[in-house]
Amino acid sequence: MPGFSARPPRDWNPAERRLWRAFQEGQELDLRTGVPGEDDPATGPAWTAARRIRAQVIAALLLNGPASASGRVRSLRLTGARVTGRLDLRGAVIDCGLDLTGCFLDSELDLTLASAESVYLNGCRLPELSAEVLRARTFMMRDALVEGDVRIQGSRIDLDIDLDRTRVGGLLNANLVIVGGDFNGRNWHRHEERPGAGLVVGGSLNFAGAQVNGIDLFAAQAGEGIWLQRATVGYLCAASSKVNGRISLQGSTVTGELDLTGALVRAGSPDEVMIDLSDAQAGKTVLTPAPHSVGVVSLRNATFGTLQDLSQDGPRTELDGAVYERLQPLPPHSARRRLAWLRRGSDNYTPQPYEQLASAYRACGLNREAGQVMREKLRRAAAGQGLVQRVWGRVQDLVLGYGYQPWRAAVGVTVLLTLGTLYFSTVQCHAAPAGIKGLCPIKPDEHPAWDPFLYTLDLLIPLVSLGHDTAWDPVGSAKAVALALTVAGWVLATTIAAAAARTINRS
Repeated sequence: MPGFSARPPRDWNPAERRLWRAFQEGQELDLRTGVPGEDDPATGPAWTAARRIRAQVIAALLLNGPASASGRVRSLRLTGARVTGRLDLRGAVIDCGLDLTGCFLDSELDLTLASAESVYLNGCRLPELSAEVLRARTFMMRDALVEGDVRIQGSRIDLDIDLDRTRVGGLLNANLVIVGGDFNGRNWHRHEERPGAGLVVGGSLNFAGAQVNGIDLFAAQAGEGIWLQRATVGYLCAASSKVNGRISLQGSTVTGELDLTGALVRAGSPDEVMIDLSDAQAGKTVLTPAPHSVGVVSLRNATFGTLQDLSQDGPRTELDGAVYERLQPLPPHSARRRLAWLRRGSDNYTPQPYEQLASAYRACGLNREAGQVMREKLRRAAAGQGLVQRVWGRVQDLVLGYGYQPWRAAVGVTVLLTLGTLYFSTVQCHAAPAGIKGLCPIKPDEHPAWDPFLYTLDLLIPLVSLGHDTAWDPVGSAKAVALALTVAGWVLATTIAAAAARTINRS
């Protein structure tokens, strides 16, 4: 349409003429009847001609409209209208706000490559929205219904994008979007425990490569997954969300909090990944999905400040390469449950998850639990080796708990020393007079006094001789017992040496 003079074109209908005057004054044109049932955009096809505004009229006002009235800032603010025809603003440079509230658009709205002060589509109903590479200060579309797709990929919004409680029948593509503020698709009453969904997307919700200060999807729903691969986000809340498919933040960075409290996520099968945080980085991460979620959580090679999960009550979690500064909950006496958590995460043994869990226990001052974890790590390492290594590992576990239970060696020495002393207290040399106990001396004229305790102790100490083991000559069953004690002493000494070397290496 040509540029305007002081009056609207004669072929405009009364509602369009009123919109012209409202635009010039920067005021709202409200075409609602005041009857809630009649003002619902779902009934838009039945609205009377008195509420109809042609899309080309809106485009003409935005692109070549009249100057503002004196002392006014022009703006297109339209409420309760039926917009007929395709509103094509592709590549437009709009120097004022576009505000459509509670309107019914019977054709697509195209803002591709456009530049606008602001875009408001609150409560509107439209078949599809294309806003790729849109540049605007703010973009708001609360409580709206889009029957098809919403495409805002590559757009740059200086402040916020608000899609609270909006319904999208198709997909929502926000790949590579840059938002200076937040992307909101939440249930507004998130802190008042009121029922109701936030943003609902029938297809997938995509943020791959996006840069956003924060994403709030509290109580949102996505029919085919939420995808944020390689995105950079200040914080992300998807608490109480419902997702069929996968929540994927593979390779993404969340500098603040990542909150998935109560998220109900259902992958295609129990063996498929439902939450993918592989190679991601996040600050505090609350990973407590709803009980009926289906699938696996992947934390492979991810890095977290604080990781809060459900421990053994949660889903199977892949932890190979995952690093976390703190793990919650991590109370005393929880090592057994956490070890079951590690075993569920992988059928194949890898040492890193055990070392990381032990480090988390040590950071909490729970050294006993850290030792339990490291002992299990060495058990699983030995179980994957050859027969000799498995046997030797079993011996180290029984004798010293791989060095993490040194009291076992003390108990073992005490038991062997006691049993040996009791046994050798009963032996008698066949050449000695009746009633005189003790083994026969090797040199009858040169030997210490018989002492079953010192003799047993000398047998158990392989590298130091007290002079008793070489002074007496055991025969028969006494020889077998002496040999067993000598072997036990060497096993103890070797096991202790191996544990000491392992301790030095840890240090």
